[in-house]
Amino acid sequence: MENENKQIKASKWALGILFVLSAVVLVMFFGVGYGNKTYLNGKNQIDPQYTGLLIIWLYALVGLCILSVLGFGLVAAFRNLKTKTKSQKRTGFAGWVFLFTFIIIAASYFLSSTDPVLLGDGKTWETDVTNLTLSDVCLYSIYALFLGAVLSALLSMCNIFKARK
Repeated sequence: MENENKQIKASKWALGILFVLSAVVLVMFFGVGYGNKTYLNGKNQIDPQYTGLLIIWLYALVGLCILSVLGFGLVAAFRNLKTKTKSQKRTGFAGWVFLFTFIIIAASYFLSSTDPVLLGDGKTWETDVTNLTLSDVCLYSIYALFLGAVLSALLSMCNIFKARK
């Protein structure tokens, strides 16, 4: 029980630190001012001073989120495999979720297209094939995983997933 309280305390500290760092980055982004001059779509524009810092921080948070979800999910799946008796087995679906996610991402990659994209001004965007593929993979994955989340929520509301005792 004491070990569990230490884990909860550590989680609260980690969440608090991430929240404070996020608040500092947002205050720097919105509060410091504008100073970066850029040329975009034929116009001179002025961007906030710490736009790059905000983008890097958001990438770091997304990466941390992905790593923690994958890490804790794999730990839970391996703990479930190591249990010997049926009464110790957990009713987790971590392995199935990872398999489903991997299949969705792999299928999205093979379904992605490198065809040029027609922009709003009538021009086509075809110079960066990697970003075109990555955009398609992200969009297809988000659609499929959102559909899976909605389906899981509906099945859960119908009491399909009952806890076994």
